[in-house]
Amino acid sequence: MLDKQNGVIGKYKGSTSGPLLIITAGMHGNEPAGVRALELLFKMLEVEPITNPSFSYRGEIIGILGNTLAFDQKVRYIDQDINRLWTKNTMDKIHNDVLLNHEEQEIKRILSIIDAEIENLKPEKIYMLDLHTTSSAGGIFCIATDNEESIAIGHDIHAPVVLNLLGDLGGTTLHFFHDTYREIPITSIAFEGGHHENPMSVNRCIAAVINIMRSIGTILPEDVANRHDQVLLDHSKELPKTVEVIYKYHVDDISLWEMIPGFTNFEKIHKNQHLAEYDGSRVVSPFDGYLLMPLYNSQGEDGFFIVQEVPDM
Repeated sequence: MLDKQNGVIGKYKGSTSGPLLIITAGMHGNEPAGVRALELLFKMLEVEPITNPSFSYRGEIIGILGNTLAFDQKVRYIDQDINRLWTKNTMDKIHNDVLLNHEEQEIKRILSIIDAEIENLKPEKIYMLDLHTTSSAGGIFCIATDNEESIAIGHDIHAPVVLNLLGDLGGTTLHFFHDTYREIPITSIAFEGGHHENPMSVNRCIAAVINIMRSIGTILPEDVANRHDQVLLDHSKELPKTVEVIYKYHVDDISLWEMIPGFTNFEKIHKNQHLAEYDGSRVVSPFDGYLLMPLYNSQGEDGFFIVQEVPDM
């Protein structure tokens, strides 16, 4: 199903008008679960009207592979982390036809696909879901923008919603596709489905996509099997509903970084707990909280995040 030439994983257009749902996967080439999930999802959409004649889809959904060469080579990136390059500087380089590195070329390709779909569909509303997995095991979660609808969709997906993470990062798809794109309202969210190589991460990514389709009304609630909710509820039932980032540890030189083995997402940690070694020095937690995305990759610059629960959300 994956179109190797332009990186389109699949596309499905409903019989009635509705929003454009853009789903990206494999932005980091060592994260195959989201790509596999979309391949299976588009097959499911094709056969659904056969097994369920009352099924209808509103609008259009398109799945796009983020970093084609990195995905083929099973590495996080080739030249730079593509999910830190969605910036004005990159857009200026693309616009001015400046020599682009590999990831910048990939962004140019992705934007050309999206722009063509917008021109063809002329949607009144766009939604974007960016599928990811992590180098550590443990809990699933959504990364929301400060948009209230983004936060609500995260809760509808049935995974913990992480707030304020974007303030510690820059140049992500969530930064770029924020509020409007091409003067069209857009709501964006990211989903982290578990460990890169865990087969269940594929199932969780499928369930997240189905839940967002239900949440935004492109499919009817009665067309969603309970098992998709249960896949996510089972994995997040002991986790906080909403958390906010209070700390990020930045790594300048990954060759000097070594995370203590065995940490997982949403593991409770305490102040002064030994978490990693960096350039021969101990790295300890400055706060009590939950650990998020401890870095076990050989590429990357975010050592770990610390989050705390937000009550009553």
